[in-house]
Amino acid sequence: MVLKRFRRVWVSPFSSLDGRNLADVGGKGANLAELTKAGFPVPPGFCVTTAAFRAFLDGAGDTTTLFSRLSAVDPHDTDAVRQLGEDVRARLRQAPIPEGVASGIEAAWRDAGVGHLYAVRSSATAEDLPNASFAGQQDTYLNVRGQEALLSSVRDCWVSLFTDRAITYRARNGFDHRRVLLSVIVQRMVASEISGVLFTADPLDGRRHVVSIDATFGLGEALVSGLVSPDLYKVDKRRHEIIEKKIARKSSAIWPLPAGGTRHEDLPKEKQDAPSLTDRQVMQLAQLGIRIEAHYQKPQDIEWCIERDQLYVVQSRPITTLYPLPEPKPAGDPLRVYLSFGHVQVMTDALPPYARSLWRRIFPFGRDETGNSQTMLGAGGRLYVDPSALLRVNPVGKVVPTVLTAVDALMAEAVGEVVQRPEFGFGTGSKLEALESVLPVLGPVFARALWHMWLAQPDGNTGRALAYLDATIARFRSELDRASPGAQRYAVASSMIDGLFLEIFPRIIPLVLSGVLGFVILRKLLEGRGVDRDLMTFAQGLDGSVTTEMDMKLGDLADLAREHPEVVAHLKGTDARQVLQSVRSVEGGEVFYRALQVFLDRYGMRGGSEIDITRPRWSEDPTPLVQTLVGNLSREERGVHRLHHARLKAQSLLAAQRIIRAASVPKRPLVRRLIRVCRQNLAVREHPKFLLVQALGLMKQVTFECAETLVQEGRVDTVADVFFLTVEELSGALRGGGPELKGVVTARKEEHARDLKLTPPRVMTSDGEIITKRHRTRNLADNALAGSAASPGIVEGRAKVVLDPSTAVLEAGEILVAPFTDPGWTPLFINAKGLVMEVGGLMTHGSVVAREYGIPAVVCVLEATKKIRTGQQIRVNGDEGVVEIL
Repeated sequence: MVLKRFRRVWVSPFSSLDGRNLADVGGKGANLAELTKAGFPVPPGFCVTTAAFRAFLDGAGDTTTLFSRLSAVDPHDTDAVRQLGEDVRARLRQAPIPEGVASGIEAAWRDAGVGHLYAVRSSATAEDLPNASFAGQQDTYLNVRGQEALLSSVRDCWVSLFTDRAITYRARNGFDHRRVLLSVIVQRMVASEISGVLFTADPLDGRRHVVSIDATFGLGEALVSGLVSPDLYKVDKRRHEIIEKKIARKSSAIWPLPAGGTRHEDLPKEKQDAPSLTDRQVMQLAQLGIRIEAHYQKPQDIEWCIERDQLYVVQSRPITTLYPLPEPKPAGDPLRVYLSFGHVQVMTDALPPYARSLWRRIFPFGRDETGNSQTMLGAGGRLYVDPSALLRVNPVGKVVPTVLTAVDALMAEAVGEVVQRPEFGFGTGSKLEALESVLPVLGPVFARALWHMWLAQPDGNTGRALAYLDATIARFRSELDRASPGAQRYAVASSMIDGLFLEIFPRIIPLVLSGVLGFVILRKLLEGRGVDRDLMTFAQGLDGSVTTEMDMKLGDLADLAREHPEVVAHLKGTDARQVLQSVRSVEGGEVFYRALQVFLDRYGMRGGSEIDITRPRWSEDPTPLVQTLVGNLSREERGVHRLHHARLKAQSLLAAQRIIRAASVPKRPLVRRLIRVCRQNLAVREHPKFLLVQALGLMKQVTFECAETLVQEGRVDTVADVFFLTVEELSGALRGGGPELKGVVTARKEEHARDLKLTPPRVMTSDGEIITKRHRTRNLADNALAGSAASPGIVEGRAKVVLDPSTAVLEAGEILVAPFTDPGWTPLFINAKGLVMEVGGLMTHGSVVAREYGIPAVVCVLEATKKIRTGQQIRVNGDEGVVEIL
């Protein structure tokens, strides 16, 4: 009777467990139990529970100090991790296995059969989870025979929770060492003739319809440890056929020994190049994988083995490396293509739920009855746009990739490839159905754009557009002021956001579009006339750009500081986060402070990554502005920014004259017209974003006001917690309904933390395939990186890699290397000598501003911030689209 109690507490057979027993038997144990209960061919076994592990730790004495050291260790300090790991492991190796635990293990082993060989495997409670595999972090012992060897292997598994690699993995991924417990799996050993790993989705490119199988002879340990290269087989789930085979040379294998342990031996030459699997076995494995995936309802990473033609599953875990599919999933079977909204907006960071929810209401296409766009979907914390219905229509599917080249050349190439695939169905789309979804919005826009391009007087467009923006924001403010605080004001703000694109589209977008189309037509008209560089130059020094004017005024602030040496010294010598609270105490500080407040009144709603409403604005934290001013003050000259803009404008006008002279005589009137349109209307390029961020600023004020109410009611802990709700959830909470919020917020914070670590693809399909393209390069030097030419000129200088503009000081003459830039980054352009970005195209924000400032720029440079280091000398060739690391 005593023994049964021990067995119930310390040991449990697979048959008495399932996937809900994660806390008792860890991820691997829970999965094996779940597979067993579902009827899959799992070798029988039992789990030594986490309760037994706790008892073992208790028997090791007071481990408080050791866990405190584990919590404090820096995972990047390999020496500290190694020493700490040795200390912990030495302590635990000396600890006895509690008598009751040992008795329970022995009894379970006798029930399972003392004559068998066993695999003893670790199973942590933070292992084989949907978002963290912990694969290979703890130890496994194969072909274990006898009671003494079994108990020793169980102890070794417990100790392996504190290997150097396991400590480092947990520390880097934010797992509390005290909360990660270890169960041990004791499982009948399969004398594998063939073994391997099966993925129910292609782990390389994400295709969900492809099963990928790695296979080798002998035990899977040879494959896992990298001793052999496996055979590769791929199976199309839809057609149920093998679509790829790669037979590797398998020089050796690991085999189990009858008396226990394993041996590593060379394979006979005739077997080294032989396929490890027959076609029948490949299809049998694929079908098994499909069934297991259907059981778990998500792609699986499955370990398998074959003994005497009998197939066994020894593990199944979620594939944690796949980028999530956009949600909600569309109905129907046709292949769909998704474009990264973040790459188009040159801001690829993950957005919290509130920001994503707002954008799905702002986006005007494909809205359902709730007001959310079904054309803009969420995936991995980012937003993806689904233009598939339009792209299936001829000729739209051919034109859109060409237009996208101005946004992101690699995105354009990827979309063009997908559109041409037979399964996509180009030419089969209903023109009427596709046009019905966009024509009400885009029809008037294109009509007005053509009117602005060919008939309207362009002079004064920038001023009129800005006056319209200011009037619109004033109207929004007035409507919000009249509304009662709380649910009513939030409803007014939400309505404002819902109609935002309808405000921007009819009045502002046609101007921008006419400038962009005019520029494209100019390039076509003058192709081969030797004026490519002049075409770039004439788009510099434009008057009326809201972003350029903002930066000019920031330069004026630096000049004002130069008039007061004590202000300059204070800005340079004081922590940027404290400078505004103290600058008024120095001579000239009051004048500078008032001027800065005027600047913030106009531009305080801007900030880095400003399409994310949850990011701090300059009015909330002016630190980035102070950092920019400090960088500007690294040079002594006054008025340089204004003189530079005037010089660019003069160069632009001269370039325009050369362009006109280069045109054939019949085309010159047309070229003159397009140059006037472009110089006026390209300057409106930043106006829509200016209106958008001001409206988001007002929405944020109302959101914070409502969040304070929820904090006072105890429904959330902090104001920022509402950023992990959707618009609908916050609205419902203000009306007194909705779910319990704190649990929702906690779960979504954890999800957002995981999303931040993901790298979003530019283009993906509804099958999960990530379409990856690279720039076509000829004769590119080893030290060179290819990208897209965005602003002409060649410049050399010191690289400054900036990931966060709020913490960076860019000295005059440095070359800015960034993952992306938006208007919140552009104060850094005042000091930049050149620009390199990982995303973007000819007409995206950073490129446009770089041309306006006359800064050579190369964009769409893959992994630029990883391949270039701060301090390196680099050459930016904005004519050819190449960056050289000198």
